Amino acid sequence: MARDKCMRALGGGLLALALAASGPLDAAGFALFEQGAKATTLGGAFAAQADDPSAMFYNPAGNAFNEKVTLSGGAFFILRPSAHFDGGNPYPGTGYSANMKKVLYYMGSGYMVVPLKPGSINIAAGFWTPAGLGVPWAYPDQWAGRFISQRVDLRQVAGSVQISAKLTDWLAIGAGPEIRFSDVKLSQNVGLFNPFSDRFVDVAHLSLQSKGTPVEWSWNAGIMIKPCDRLRFGAAYHGGVTFNYEGEAEFGQISTGNAQLDAVVKSRLPVGTSVPGGTSLEFPDLLMFGASYDLTPKLTVNVDGNYTWWDVFKQTAITVQGLGTKVIPHGWENTWTIRAGLGYQATESLWVGGGYLYDQTPQPDYDVGPLLPDANRTGASIGVGFKLGKHTRIDISSLFLWFHQRTTTSNEAGFNGTYKLFAILPGVSATMSF
Repeated sequence: MARDKCMRALGGGLLALALAASGPLDAAGFALFEQGAKATTLGGAFAAQADDPSAMFYNPAGNAFNEKVTLSGGAFFILRPSAHFDGGNPYPGTGYSANMKKVLYYMGSGYMVVPLKPGSINIAAGFWTPAGLGVPWAYPDQWAGRFISQRVDLRQVAGSVQISAKLTDWLAIGAGPEIRFSDVKLSQNVGLFNPFSDRFVDVAHLSLQSKGTPVEWSWNAGIMIKPCDRLRFGAAYHGGVTFNYEGEAEFGQISTGNAQLDAVVKSRLPVGTSVPGGTSLEFPDLLMFGASYDLTPKLTVNVDGNYTWWDVFKQTAITVQGLGTKVIPHGWENTWTIRAGLGYQATESLWVGGGYLYDQTPQPDYDVGPLLPDANRTGASIGVGFKLGKHTRIDISSLFLWFHQRTTTSNEAGFNGTYKLFAILPGVSATMSF
C-alpha cells in the first residue's frame, strides 16, 4: 500500500512537471545555476533533494532536516575551449572569423547551517553567485565587432540569512531576505567616417565602469513535501532585482594619422578625462520545482523544472554625460529549463552521479551579437562525493555545456554571423559537520 501511494504521488508530480513545461523550454541568458558541486553533478536537479547546505539556493526548506552545525564552501571555474565566430553578409562578410579570448572565470559559494531546534528549526547564512557574464573578444583592436563591444564583464553576488522549519514529518518550509551586490564593465571602440581616406576609422576607446558596488534587496522561499519515505517534492523562489549602475566613462583617443580629423575628435569627445556614465539592468525572478524518488535505498532519480521571468530584460540604456543615451533593445522572453539527475551511493563513503539539462535561449535573433551571443544549450554533468572521516565530505563535479550553433541574419546593429561555443565548468565543494 505504501509503495502504491508513493507511485501515485510520483506519477502525479511528474505529470504536473510535464504540463508546466509544455510551453517553450528556455532559460539560458546570464543566470548562473552552479551553487554546489553535488547539485551540479545532478544537472542542477536538486530542488526536491536539497540535502546539503547549498539548499540555501536550491530550496531553503531542505536545511530544516539538518541536525548538526554544518559548514560548506566551494568554487566553480568557467573554461571556454571553443568560442568561435564566423562572419555573415553583408557585414562583416562570410570570409571573416574571430574567437573569444580564453579567460578563466570563477565563482564561489559558502554556507553555514546552525540548528536552533535540531531536526526542526534551523538558521542558515551564506552567499552564492546567481548571475554573471564575461564576453572578451581576442585582439580587441582588430575585432570587427569592436564598435559594438570589445569586452563586457558582469558580476553579481547574493547573500542571505534564512530560517527553515520542519512543521511535520512530511512538510518543511524555509525563507529569508536576500541581499545582492553587483558591478559591470563595458568597453568598445568609437568609430568615425574619415572624409580624407573615405573609410570608417577608429578614433577613440571607450571604457565604462560602475563605481563602487551597488546593493539591492530581494527575498527567497522554499517548501519541501514528503508524501512517503521514498518520494520528495520541492519548490523554491528567488525574487528579481533592478540595479542602477553609476560610474565613470573614459575616452582614450586613437590617432587617425590626420591632425585635422584628430582635432575634430578631441573637440567632440571628452578625451583624457572621466565623465559620469551609467546603465541599469533588471535581473529576473526564478522559480525552481522538482521531484526526487529513491528507486532503491542506494539509487535516487531527480527531475526539475526552472521558470525564469526573462521578459524584464527588455532593453539596456547606456548614458554618458555629454553624449546622451544609447538604447539597446533586447526583447527577451520568459523561459523554462528542464534538468534531470541520477545519484548512486556506491559505498558508505563513496557517492557518484550524473545529470542532464536542456536550456533554450530567451534571446531573439536580432539581439544576438558581440555583446551577448546566447544560444540553446545542452549540458551533461558527472561527479563524485566521498567522505573523509566522520565529519567531512568532498564533492567534485564537472558540467559540459554545448551551446547550439547560432546564426543571426537580423542583428539590430547589422552585425551578422554564426557563433559556436562550448564550455566546461569544473567545481568542488567541501562540507563539514559538527
